[in-house]
Amino acid sequence: MAEVKNYLIDTDKVAYIDRPDSISGRTALHEAIELKCFYEGTATLLIESQTISVKAGDVVVINPYEFHATVETGADTGKYHLFMLPLDYFAGIPELDLQELFLTQGKVFQTLFAADEELYSLLMRAAHEAQQNTSMAAVVIKGLLIQFFALLLRRGIDQGGRPAPGKSLLRRYSVIDPALRRIKSAYAEPLTVEELAGLCGVSKHYFCRTFKAVTGKSAMEYLRDFRLRVGNALLTGTDRSIAELSACCGFENQNYFSRCYKQYYGETPSQSRARNLKNRLDG
Repeated sequence: MAEVKNYLIDTDKVAYIDRPDSISGRTALHEAIELKCFYEGTATLLIESQTISVKAGDVVVINPYEFHATVETGADTGKYHLFMLPLDYFAGIPELDLQELFLTQGKVFQTLFAADEELYSLLMRAAHEAQQNTSMAAVVIKGLLIQFFALLLRRGIDQGGRPAPGKSLLRRYSVIDPALRRIKSAYAEPLTVEELAGLCGVSKHYFCRTFKAVTGKSAMEYLRDFRLRVGNALLTGTDRSIAELSACCGFENQNYFSRCYKQYYGETPSQSRARNLKNRLDG
């Protein structure tokens, strides 16, 4: 189970909590910007459609309303400092108006900053201040985060054409959030559209229409693709047999998993594992 040191930051205080984290222990969607500063080990993250491998020294930025999860592969589990910043954290600093950037301009930050010494150093210093909780710690932390986000704005805006969701779409996120959290925590179970709609407290028809509008996929397509991404992470991060990992990801049999995997990734699970092994040996 991953270890996370969590800093819940608002405009008035810094709360420091030391507790474990797992794939089922985090909210699937939230408006805050989430910063993960990895200081030990490795981890595999699922962020929207991306599967990201991270190591000590890496910084991850999760934009508001991005669906995310951590896959436990049984490897050298990563440890990280976690910062949660509301969009109004820099209120009064026009250049760092995160609400304006995200909600009005539709800009999102780049996800992974691998071995970025400047960004890493700023977050580590902020974490140290939060741990010590000495006089003026909140002021020092805010100064460090101002520097951090100034650097993000200088070089970290996503240039891949990935805009933030519009205001009208954001209102629908809260409707399907219970379903997304259920998918994240119980992807290995035989979930149904009826169950997911019931969790959201809406009719099946309204749920299906809203889910498709928000994610671009039906609920069952989204569940299948999430299972595949978990399976891919386990395929490359563990030595479990393909039959074993297909079952633990919620697929009814190995053949169905392999067929879906090839459609999604363009190669069979066996081919993917062999290719990744060869790349590691060559590297």
